[in-house]
Amino acid sequence: MIQMRFAKSAIEQEEGMNHLWLHIALPGGVQNARLQLILPAGLHRSPNLNGAVEDSSGRIWIDDTQSVTDLYVEIFTREPVPCGEYSLAAELSYTDGNGVFTTVQEDIPLLVVSEEEAAEIRTDEEVVRRIKELRVLPDGGGANSSTSIEYTPAKLIRLDSSHVSEWEKKYRVEGALEL
Repeated sequence: MIQMRFAKSAIEQEEGMNHLWLHIALPGGVQNARLQLILPAGLHRSPNLNGAVEDSSGRIWIDDTQSVTDLYVEIFTREPVPCGEYSLAAELSYTDGNGVFTTVQEDIPLLVVSEEEAAEIRTDEEVVRRIKELRVLPDGGGANSSTSIEYTPAKLIRLDSSHVSEWEKKYRVEGALEL
């Protein structure tokens, strides 16, 4: 029902960033479908990059007319997080066609590594391609939406374009930034 994949095999413990692709297949006739991401301490997320409606607690409302939905979320660290394996959970709740309320939870492991171990991070090319292909939705939502509310303040990271590792060049999303 919920399939999840990260763009990178791990996230850096300090000023790290990763993208999560959530592929959700709903049974027919569901109502009030919503997704809640449960992050371990030290990891934060931005609003979904699709422009799907989110409430103040970060629940993402899924359009009831779609049977398959792809959502993309940026996961990041603001301050150093202890290295190790963490578990991120996605909890999907909905009411089925018979009026029965159902909750399904899927977990995905996320490895947090030090700067020295960052050279060993692998990228998932399909997830990276999908993130790069995201476009602004006609209703004003999407990755470049000026109405998005960030749930946790992100630390401003200045990049020196002359000093970028090979995997960063491969993972980097180029494009115009609208403020």
